[in-house]
Amino acid sequence: MPAQKNPRLFVYGTLRKQVKHPTHQILARHGSYIGMGVFQGRLYNLGRYPGAVASAEKSDRVIGEVYELERNTQAFEILDDYEGRLFSREPTTIFLDAGETITSWIYLYRGVVEERRRIVSGDYLAYLDQP
Repeated sequence: MPAQKNPRLFVYGTLRKQVKHPTHQILARHGSYIGMGVFQGRLYNLGRYPGAVASAEKSDRVIGEVYELERNTQAFEILDDYEGRLFSREPTTIFLDAGETITSWIYLYRGVVEERRRIVSGDYLAYLDQP
């Protein structure tokens, strides 16, 4: 992805604000919340966290939050370390709730999903709220 003045990051799992994971503080300190968005993909339960993969089906969607990060911070280094080898940071298209389409970074799951439970709603927070 070409260098942006302020890079954006789409988060859909444990980095979402309402999950209250300590690593979210990186986004709070080094970025600003832009809004809710949708990624064309599928979301899977990987145990203690979810993983998203891209999908060719337009009806497949992952719901998340978009943050604009400050340039020249170590935020991505810290987040890359947090996400680990099972995820890769990739540029993608995000559809904002406001109707705008943007380019953003996303951490995509690199593992096999066939044996994983799919989160059909695409919303990790709604999935956590299920009884």
